[in-house]
Amino acid sequence: MQDLNPLAADLNEQIRSASSAVGGLLSKLGKRIYLPKGILSQTAEANAEAHQFNATRAIALDFSEGMGDLMHLPVSRKLVPELTPESVYGYASVLGQQALREAWRTHLLQENPSLSEKTFSLPIVTSGMTHGFSLLAELFVDSGDVLILADQIWGNYRLIFQTKAGANIQTYPFFNATSGFNTHGFHRTLTEATDEKLIVLLNFPHNPTGYAVTHTEAQQIVDAIVAQAETGCRILVMIDDAYAGLWYDETVMHESLFGLLLGCHPNVVPVKIDGATKEEYAWGLRVAFLTFGLDATAMQPLEQKISGLIRANTSGASQISQTLILTAMQAPGYAEQKQHNYETLKARALKVKAVASDEQYTKYWDAYPSHAGYFVCLNLKSGNAETVRQRLLAEHGIGIIALGETALRVAYSCLDVSDIETVFAEIARVVERR
Repeated sequence: MQDLNPLAADLNEQIRSASSAVGGLLSKLGKRIYLPKGILSQTAEANAEAHQFNATRAIALDFSEGMGDLMHLPVSRKLVPELTPESVYGYASVLGQQALREAWRTHLLQENPSLSEKTFSLPIVTSGMTHGFSLLAELFVDSGDVLILADQIWGNYRLIFQTKAGANIQTYPFFNATSGFNTHGFHRTLTEATDEKLIVLLNFPHNPTGYAVTHTEAQQIVDAIVAQAETGCRILVMIDDAYAGLWYDETVMHESLFGLLLGCHPNVVPVKIDGATKEEYAWGLRVAFLTFGLDATAMQPLEQKISGLIRANTSGASQISQTLILTAMQAPGYAEQKQHNYETLKARALKVKAVASDEQYTKYWDAYPSHAGYFVCLNLKSGNAETVRQRLLAEHGIGIIALGETALRVAYSCLDVSDIETVFAEIARVVERR
């Protein structure tokens, strides 16, 4: 067996002292990982103290016009003329730009009233949400660990946690008999797991259905987690908030479950995964965040371990992507532009809700409740979802997603309001001809 590096052993002891729950949740890799005291730390010291010459950074400087900017190609520089060379071409810190991390924390406080006066970490920047989930899998999941998921999920969860990390996935039906969130099924699945360590993943607004929980359902979820934690079980609760902020129904909760989970029980460790992908309409920039419900004493050694994991794979998120997000958040008109996009999506969502549930289509499908996000799902009453998808594409040039035998996911985020009736009418025609 691989010997434990003294730096890793020291971090493990610090974590156990600060939070026995986090210490008990760490995977084998999570216990082994550390950030070496090597080039990065020496470069940081030089950046602070090398007042004459700094020959530590793995970059190239251009001294032709003075003190030395980062060497770059003018053909790319002219595409971003308002940004400094360092903010475009330089390396970002392993955990992300400090100013962006602080700005995102402020954003979380503004959007989530339940976070007020509660303790949570400074967000850590990741290279998209998939990278964030992968870091959590590496840090906390061993082969055979139980991961509790709904039966309807974003498919990437299985790749990350089951195929790569070897988690034992236990599922429950997402909806109950009245088409609400299945809090009873969730609670039962928790109580049936007898392990001393559990991983739970919750996603609202939900992909693929667009479902968002009510305040009552949210509290029932937290109560179920606390009840299991009371048995001595240590629980990591991952909150996938990819579509946070995109709520279109006043009857559902307009903030993250993360706030309700903070401090709910010493054995519960919540972590929020969100990002600029959907919230800032910046999909390809690949900027996301991990925020832990932990205090500074527990986070300091945990950040060292996460830094080691990031250093060992991506080495850090894109500098220019982080700069673009931060600069946009600070720009005049930012809030107004976000509101405009939100209103556009809300209009589409409300139109889809009216059309998909129209009585003329009730013989073809049931529309799952959709309150938020990008999607609506149709549960076909007859026919095969994949067959319908293929015929729509081949015969009508309409692309949708088939999920399982009977479910179709329609991303209304990609449709103009004026085209929504046409799309659903064509789906109905194909189903009718099955």
